[in-house]
Amino acid sequence: MQTRVDNFLKMAFEAIEKVDIDGKTFYKSKNPDVLIKEYKGYISSLGANIVQAGVRAAITFYEAEEKGTAGDRRLVNAAIKYILTSPSEPVKKYSDCKLTQILPKEEDQLQQKALEIIDAATALKLALRTYKLK
Repeated sequence: MQTRVDNFLKMAFEAIEKVDIDGKTFYKSKNPDVLIKEYKGYISSLGANIVQAGVRAAITFYEAEEKGTAGDRRLVNAAIKYILTSPSEPVKKYSDCKLTQILPKEEDQLQQKALEIIDAATALKLALRTYKLK
């Protein structure tokens, strides 16, 4: 696990910088030094949600659009998909970067993908901690 998290860490920093979905980013007011603090909570609770509810339910919950908050949980899913798929160009539409699109249908493969998602989320959490949050 540690090796996979280490390998994902570079992509996690890249995801924070490049993921921009429907005009939403991790940055507070496009300031490259300050991130929206809600993302720390979103990413911290994702692993627990996966363990409690299962990977499909947790990812589906994070794909629901929310209104009235500074952050958007969907951006966490988009960043994790970015980390796992290493796209050549950042995707700008959320419908093109849903994490559920890469979940396998077979249960045995789903467990392996869940571990990869948790490792990518861990890398993203570590990367988020290097920024100032407001």
